[in-house]
Amino acid sequence: MRDIRVATRYAGALLESAHELGVVDSVAESYAAVLAIVKDRRDLGIFIESPQVATQEKKDLLRNVFGEHVEPVLLHFFYLLLDKNRIENTGDIGEVFARLVEAERGVIRAQVVTAIDLPADLEEQLGARLNEITGKTVIMEKCVDRAVIGGVKVTLGDKVLDGTVRTNLDLLRKTLEKVPVR
Repeated sequence: MRDIRVATRYAGALLESAHELGVVDSVAESYAAVLAIVKDRRDLGIFIESPQVATQEKKDLLRNVFGEHVEPVLLHFFYLLLDKNRIENTGDIGEVFARLVEAERGVIRAQVVTAIDLPADLEEQLGARLNEITGKTVIMEKCVDRAVIGGVKVTLGDKVLDGTVRTNLDLLRKTLEKVPVR
């Protein structure tokens, strides 16, 4: 992320405006769709971020491409980003905005690392347990890393629950290194 403070400030302002108009859900969906389109059409992103292209030309393009498909508040938000020379932060702002909307809905993301793909029953049990622990709806972002050997490592925000074999072996090794040998 380029500048978390900028992204947070602009995402918060967009969320507040969307709340005032009662269009938070539709703005969140539209923003995600715009980011997906810009990611797929890299030429569009290059054009919008190019300093050689006049701001009004960029606004016209945004209006022509997205005007009838996104909420006016979102289109005007993109205009604001252009006027403030912050359009290159669009992706970061969208990411923070999505997290803010999820937080309002009681949703939290967890990074789950295992040595193998979790079987469906274990994934369901882990999800239920994480929901219980956090009191929120947990969306698991799964990753397979054979280096963990076994077990699971869960990262929830700034908290890490590490029950991997690799970590336990490392702890055991460190403990044994401290024990005097006779």
